[in-house]
Amino acid sequence: MIKIIMNINSFWISTTPRTGSMWLYNVTREILKFSRINVLPTKIPKSSLEFFEIFEKQSLIDQNNSNKYVFKIHRILNPNLPRSKILTTIRDPRDVCISFKEFMKTDFNTALKAAKDLLQYEKIYKTYNKDYVKFFKYENIENKSIETVLEIANFIGYEISYKNAKEISLKFNKKKIRNLIKNNDENLIYKIQNKEDIDDSSIVYFSKDNYRSFDTKTGFQTNHISNRNSGDWKKSFSSKEIEILNFEFKDFISEYKF
Repeated sequence: MIKIIMNINSFWISTTPRTGSMWLYNVTREILKFSRINVLPTKIPKSSLEFFEIFEKQSLIDQNNSNKYVFKIHRILNPNLPRSKILTTIRDPRDVCISFKEFMKTDFNTALKAAKDLLQYEKIYKTYNKDYVKFFKYENIENKSIETVLEIANFIGYEISYKNAKEISLKFNKKKIRNLIKNNDENLIYKIQNKEDIDDSSIVYFSKDNYRSFDTKTGFQTNHISNRNSGDWKKSFSSKEIEILNFEFKDFISEYKF
């Protein structure tokens, strides 16, 4: 039987969709790289199942202190995962609703249901040990990104300089990621039009006419970054829909001062 060293080697980005999880995931990985850590997995999986398989088959038994794993899932985790810490996010659920609606090309009621999942994450995770789970506010990712990078580094136990935090912040700002996605989209379309072979790991299929490019180094997909800012939800919903949103999320909005 392999002896498991109970030091932290797995960092889980566990959030509801459209709350900044991809940014949090990549920044966490980048902080570890700055600390000369071997960050795994090197190729980003597309599913939660793949992440869990790597956790169970690799990270749990990995005794190399130079190896650290970063996983990203849209699922609430147990309060006692071995060798792990959890990073999660909160966001104005009205912004979550419009972001989900546009990204998933769905209707209001489906997007509302997805946004309400955020309440469950927050309710459960705030009962966990604060050394095990930490909340990060999406609006701070937008407006205080350098400070948020430093906050992440502190929680996962790696010290980086303000200069390095700024560099990481710039690397994953919206403009840079939009350009990355644009290049991937153009490359994918070119291959489709010219009937070239496409690596399955670089595309997410929904149907023949509905697919996204997938960046295997970061996990970013087509349309992952919108052109909206926090608070723009007001421009996108009817007065009736706004009334529903404000009612459904009134306590959460009040608590977090959205």
